Amino acid sequence: MTETLLSALRRLLIDDYHGLKERLGRRFGSFDFASEVLHEAWLRLQRSDAGASATVVQNPRAYLYKVVLNVATDRQRAERSRLVVADVEAIHLRAQDDLDPARIAEARLELEALSEAINAMPPRRRAVFVAARLEGLPYKMIAERLGVTVRVVDRELAIALDHLSKVWRKDESGGGTGDLGSSRT
Repeated sequence: MTETLLSALRRLLIDDYHGLKERLGRRFGSFDFASEVLHEAWLRLQRSDAGASATVVQNPRAYLYKVVLNVATDRQRAERSRLVVADVEAIHLRAQDDLDPARIAEARLELEALSEAINAMPPRRRAVFVAARLEGLPYKMIAERLGVTVRVVDRELAIALDHLSKVWRKDESGGGTGDLGSSRT
């Protein structure tokens, strides 16, 4: 990559930072993640070898976006594969705890309450929740699948999570799960 291309890409990143952050935030569902990705992309551009090759780029904006997407993919892979010692210990303790019959019964009740709460949601809200949290799809893809806007997806997911949070708190406080079906949000 030539020095002028690197300079142009760095300048483009600075000039379009907010637009890129917005685009990435919507795509990955987190504006904090988008900021981190842009920061890392900047660092990669700073570390790039100026004399690597005389790359000709027809569309620097598209090229920069591809660089940023590659950084995001790398970060997601790294975060998924990261397992620290504390996690291993927690898994080990949890595995010992999970064999307790009382804990198994409690977990089944919690799972049933969660299932009832999810099934009590309106169909679109349930579809948004399942796609976002269980399938891990980006908001844009969910919006396209359901024929709605990204804003609707964001709102529906927020309402769904709020509903499930209330159900979870009610369950933890001993309020039981008897009226989950009637507590539609």
